Amino acid sequence: MTPTTTVSETVGKRAVRGTFWSFLSYTSGRLVTFVTTLILARLLVPEEFGVIAYCTIVIAYLDLLNNFGVGHALIARRDRLEEAQNAAFVVSVGSSVVLYAGTWLAAPSLAVFFNEPQVTPLLRVLSVGLILIGFGTVPMAMLQRDLRFKAYLLPGIVRNVIRAIVAVGMAWQGFGVWSLVVSELVNKVLEVIIPWWIVRWRPTRAFDPQVMREMLGYGIHITGVSLVGSFMVNVDYLLVGRLLGATALGYYTMAFRIPELVIRSVSHIVDTVAFPVLARTQSDPEKTHEVYFAYLRYMSLVTFPAGFGLALLSPALVQVFFAEVWRPMIAPMQFIAIASALSIVSYLSGIIYNAIGRPDLTFKLSLVKLPVVVAVLYAGTFWGIVGVAAGHVALTLVCMALDLVMIRRVTKAPLIGVLDAVRPALLGAAIMVLVVTTLVLSISSAWVQVAIIPLAGAAAYIGAIWFAGRDTLIQARTMLRGSLARG
Repeated sequence: MTPTTTVSETVGKRAVRGTFWSFLSYTSGRLVTFVTTLILARLLVPEEFGVIAYCTIVIAYLDLLNNFGVGHALIARRDRLEEAQNAAFVVSVGSSVVLYAGTWLAAPSLAVFFNEPQVTPLLRVLSVGLILIGFGTVPMAMLQRDLRFKAYLLPGIVRNVIRAIVAVGMAWQGFGVWSLVVSELVNKVLEVIIPWWIVRWRPTRAFDPQVMREMLGYGIHITGVSLVGSFMVNVDYLLVGRLLGATALGYYTMAFRIPELVIRSVSHIVDTVAFPVLARTQSDPEKTHEVYFAYLRYMSLVTFPAGFGLALLSPALVQVFFAEVWRPMIAPMQFIAIASALSIVSYLSGIIYNAIGRPDLTFKLSLVKLPVVVAVLYAGTFWGIVGVAAGHVALTLVCMALDLVMIRRVTKAPLIGVLDAVRPALLGAAIMVLVVTTLVLSISSAWVQVAIIPLAGAAAYIGAIWFAGRDTLIQARTMLRGSLARG
C-alpha cells in the first residue's frame, strides 16, 4: 500500500466516520425537534409561529455577522493554532456584544417594518443568544476541525430534549409565543456549555495581530458570502411576512420546517463534516474531486427519495399529524420538499469553493443569483405562499446549473462525474415515485397511507438501486462498516 493510498483512505474513512456521527447527533436532535413541532402545532396557532418567525429572520441574519467568519477560518487553518484560537475568541465575543446592543436599539424600528408590536420585546430577549453564541464559536470550530462529532452525540441529544421539555411545558401552561423564545435561549446556553466542556480549551495570552488579520481576511469573504446567502435564503420569509402577514408566514414557516427537519438536515451535516474534510484535500485536486463526488453520490441517495416521497405524502402527513387549521401548508410543503431534495448539488458546490480557499467565488455567484431570487419570489407572492414555494423549485434548477458550470471551470471536475454520482439516486427515486403515486391514488385513508406507503416506497427505491447499480449500496455499506469499526 502506497503512502498516497494510505492518506487517501484515512481521509475517506474520517469523512465517512465524521459524517455518520454528525448524522446520528443531528438527526437525533431533529427527531426530538420534529416531535416537539407536532405537539406545538396543536398548542399554538399559525399566527404565533409567524410572529416568532419575524424575530428568527433577524437573528439568523445577525448570527452571520457574529464572528465575521473566524469560525470557518479556524477550521481551515493549519498553522499557529493557539494564536488563531485566541484571535477568533476576541473577534467573536467582541462582535457579539456590539450586535446585541445594536439589536436592542433597532428592535422598535423592526417592529414597525413588520407591522407587529410584539417583535420589540421578543427580539430583545432572543438577541441575548447572540452573546452566548459569541462565546461558543471557538470550541465548536475546534470540534468540527478535529471531526470530534462522536463526543457531541449524547450531550447534543440531552440539549434537544431539555429544549423540547421547556417549549412544550410553557406552551401547555399558556405562555404562547414566549414558550418558543425561552426554549431557544435555553438551547443557546447549552449549545455553548457543551463544546466548552468537551474541548476543555481556555484562551491564553498568545496573540499575534498578523494572525488576526489573516483570520479576518479569510473570514470576511465567508461573511460576505453568508450575508448574501442568508438574504437569499430568508428573502421569502421577508416577502411573505411583510406582504402576506403573520398568519401566512406561520403556514409558510411550518411548510418549510418539515422538509427542513427531514431533508435539509443532510445539508447541515454535509457542511459540518465536508468542509473540514475537503479543506484537508485542497492541495490534491484529484482527491478533492473524489471526495466531492462521493458526498454527492451518498447524499443524493438520501435527499432525493426523502424529498420526492415527502412531496407525495404531504397531504396525508398534515391530515394525520396536524390540526385541520394547518391544511393551507400542504401545497407549499410539496414544492419545498422537491426544491430541498435537489438543492444538495448547489450546497456542496459552495462548500468546495470555501474549502479550496476561494470563498470569493461563492460571493460573486451569490451576487449574480440575488436579483433573480428576489424577482422570482416577489412574483410568487401574487399567488400567495404556494407561488413563493413553487418559485423555489425553479430557482433551485437555475442555481444548480450555474453552480455545475462554475465547478467545472474552477476545479476541472468533469460534469459527467456529477451525472454518474447522482444517477443511482435519480433512477431509484423515479421508480419510487411511480410506486408511491399508485398507492396514494389507490388508498383513501390518510392513516393507512402514512403507515404503509413509506415502507413500500423505501422497498421500491432500494430494490431499484440494487438491481440497477448495487455496487453503490455495497460500497456505502462496506465503507461505513470499515470506518466505524475503528471508532
